[in-house]
Formats: sequence, C-alpha cells, structure tokens
Amino acid sequence: MRGALAALLAASLVLAGCSGDGSEPAGSPSADPDAPEVTELDAGPVGVAEVDGEAWTTLVRDGAVRTADDLRIDVGEFPLRLVDTPSGVWVSVIGDGTVVQIDSGTGEVLQTVPIKPTGSEPEGIAWDGESLWVVDQAGGRVLQLDGDGTKVTSYSTDTEPRLVAVGESGVWVANYGGSSVTRIAGGRVETAKLPGCTGPQGIAESAGKVWISCTLSGKVVVLNAGTMKQVGEIPDVPDADAVVAGDDSVYVVGQSGPTVYVVDPKTAEVADTVVLDDAPPTSENVGAAVVGADLVVTHPDVRKIYTVPLP
Repeated sequence: MRGALAALLAASLVLAGCSGDGSEPAGSPSADPDAPEVTELDAGPVGVAEVDGEAWTTLVRDGAVRTADDLRIDVGEFPLRLVDTPSGVWVSVIGDGTVVQIDSGTGEVLQTVPIKPTGSEPEGIAWDGESLWVVDQAGGRVLQLDGDGTKVTSYSTDTEPRLVAVGESGVWVANYGGSSVTRIAGGRVETAKLPGCTGPQGIAESAGKVWISCTLSGKVVVLNAGTMKQVGEIPDVPDADAVVAGDDSVYVVGQSGPTVYVVDPKTAEVADTVVLDDAPPTSENVGAAVVGADLVVTHPDVRKIYTVPLP
C-alpha cells in the first residue's frame, strides 16, 4: 500500500475539463492510472457520498446537490452532507433546517422535511440500514428518523455536534464544541470527553477502534470502540477533518493541500501521506468518501473534486 500510494506524490495532477456550465460531465481518465483525477467546478463542494457506484456532492453556496454527470439538484440554503439509502439520497440542509429526499434514479426531489423546532441545524447524516441519523448542531442532539423521514426519537449529545458515523458498536457523534464523542447503542447514550482534542469532527469506526479527527489540535485520537477509552493518538495531522474507514485502511483528510493520511488500523500509524494540491485550510470543511475503488475528496475553497485510486 505504501508503494502504490507513494507513487501519487510524484505523479503530476491531471486537471480534468471544467463542467461549470453543466453541459457535460467533468473529469477524464489520466494517462497515469495511479495519478489523482481532478475535477474543477464553478461552485465549492463539501459533502460527498457514493450513490449507485458514483460520487454525488453538495455544492454549499449554490444550494444544490451535484450528481456524477453534473446534474444540479436544488435543495435549499447551504446543503452540507448526504447519504444514500434504499428510499433515496438524503441531504442535510443546514441553512433551512431541513433534510431533503432525492430520487437517485431521476434526480427528483421527493420531499423536504423540516427539522423542528425552528432554528435546528442539520449537519452530519448517516444510515445504519434501518434508520437515518441526523445531527442537529444547534440543538445538541442527534435525531433518529425512519426511511420516510418520520422522527422516531432524538438523543442528546454534547455541545455543537458535527458529524455522525455508524459502526458495529453503535452510532457515533463527534461533538466539536464539547471536545467529546457520544455513542448511542441499544437506546443507551454515553458521552466521553477527549482531553487534548479541540474541535473533534470527522469520525469512523474500524477494527474495533473509533478514529476521531481533532481539527483545531491537528491530530487524530483513537478510542477502544467498546470501552470508549483512548488507546492511541496520531500527532502531526494538520487541520485534520474528514475521516473514512476503508476495507484495509483509515483515511484522514487534512484541509491543507488537501492531504490524505493513510492510517494502518492495526498499528494506528500513518503508513502513507498523499498531498493532492497546495490549497490552504478551508473556511468550511473538506469531505471524503470511498467510492468504488477510489477515495473521493472535496475542497470547497478551490472548487475541486479529487479522485484518488486506491491500491
């Protein structure tokens, strides 16, 4: 894995054709199969998710979701995250306080569901196979919804929760303002403080561990998924943001670059570092998702999507 990804460091970035006018899909294969593919847009992407084997993204300032073939779907003010489910693609729209359901086949908006009370801020979103989990950043809670968007219940977290992830040990929420993490399992809610972790944000469970990016501390902390006790720390990960669990690796994306840190989940050590660009930290967030055989990374300030082949 180290050798394959290290080759990306020496590979020149191939800029794909811009599709800002929406006339044709952006992105074309590079002559080097190991080189990242870079798609330039006319709007800044943040959230990214695999939908039917392709990458969909949210265009925050444009109030739209972008499909892989550059279809723009209007969803409301400041869409942030999205997730694919059997009932369609669900999007958290923080500016409107809603979640929006999209038909993945047609791109049609099926419904817009307000999150009550007024002033709620839907942020992170995840699907556990039965329920939709939506973080309410302003309300300090995570909502459990059924497949049609009907509220089942809500669980209190710590202050300013951001992202949510589903794992074997439960549903995990990173509390950015509370420097903590919350787990919901079997209706039970537990919150653990993360000493020395300022701005926890990206979160994923893999190999019996929970991986949490500490954006303002520039590091990653590792918890035992069962006990919620810290069992490791990965320092020197500047502005660590998105965290994605792959089959054999954990991928942490730092905003600067953006830069991908490939972590061995068994040793909790960085096995490789891949610098994708020379962008500074973003005022918003980067996004990342494994899509097929690629890691797809977004950076809103430079308006680019990076598609990195995985070994």
